[in-house]
Amino acid sequence: MKNRGRFQTQGDGFEDSVSWSQETPLTAKDGLDKLNELETKIPKSESNKREKEFEKARKFIENAEEKGGVDAPVSKTYKTEGTKDVRVDIEVIKGKAFIPVIILLLALVFFFWR
Repeated sequence: MKNRGRFQTQGDGFEDSVSWSQETPLTAKDGLDKLNELETKIPKSESNKREKEFEKARKFIENAEEKGGVDAPVSKTYKTEGTKDVRVDIEVIKGKAFIPVIILLLALVFFFWR
């Protein structure tokens, strides 16, 4: 696949993730959906520990969207203050991610009309 990455939460003996692997770049909307999927699939006690870090990750995605997305490699870690290793990570391993939906639509139109 041309575009892949993952959202991960770990620390304090806990770890879980949601990944993507696809031909087209991940849109910011889909990235936010995947981040929300991770937040809701982990135990409430774990998501509560990382509430501010999930918000920081959302803000990163929104800022990336405003700039047209990000190119791999990207590795962002949002560590919970006052803890040793409780955190939320964003990794764009290959390709591009967090693009505006309109850019994806324009690319698809161009691809099919040539």
